[in-house]
Amino acid sequence: MSDARAEAVIRLGLQKAEAAIRENEQELGRLDAAAGDGDHGATMLRGLSAATAAINAVTGATAGELLIQAGAAFADASGGASGALYGALFTTIGQKLGDGPFTGLAVCAALQAGLDMICKLGKTAPGDKTMVDALAPFVVALNAQATTEHTLGSAWRAALPAAAAGAAATANLVARRGRSSRLGERSLGHVDPGAISLVYLLQSFGAALDEV
Repeated sequence: MSDARAEAVIRLGLQKAEAAIRENEQELGRLDAAAGDGDHGATMLRGLSAATAAINAVTGATAGELLIQAGAAFADASGGASGALYGALFTTIGQKLGDGPFTGLAVCAALQAGLDMICKLGKTAPGDKTMVDALAPFVVALNAQATTEHTLGSAWRAALPAAAAGAAATANLVARRGRSSRLGERSLGHVDPGAISLVYLLQSFGAALDEV
């Protein structure tokens, strides 16, 4: 993927992510209300709106630099645990991508670095009922696809069902991290809002890869 295309994908992906979260803000709030104060949708929208505005003010930046800017803006605007984790995710991916090249394997490595960072910051792992339960299977699936002859766009599309399945499966988990952990067994039957919002982000960037 060329530098110019990578930059365009980041810009369009963030715009689409903001639109997707705006459209599903109430749903995310309802899911979050099962364990917290129901503000996850609003928090995500605030962060993504700030991230989009931040990169719109930047010209001549690489895809990696744009993601670093987006991560900082997201964390500053949204605050709280979600803001810190999603901000770190964007920033770490951007730092790992750097100035390119933006190959499928490079994107996989950057996503793995982002996953490792949020696991470290959140002291969490797959199975704890968090956004990691959507991101981890996606990264595994994308790595498997990227080692074949698939383009990044087709590999991304093929990996999306793994993220959606991982998010849906959080309904069967007892939360061990985050606010939901206070509920113990009562967290069963509720999907994790962070995992769902992560799926919306991945779907948005997948759509951007198809369009650019």
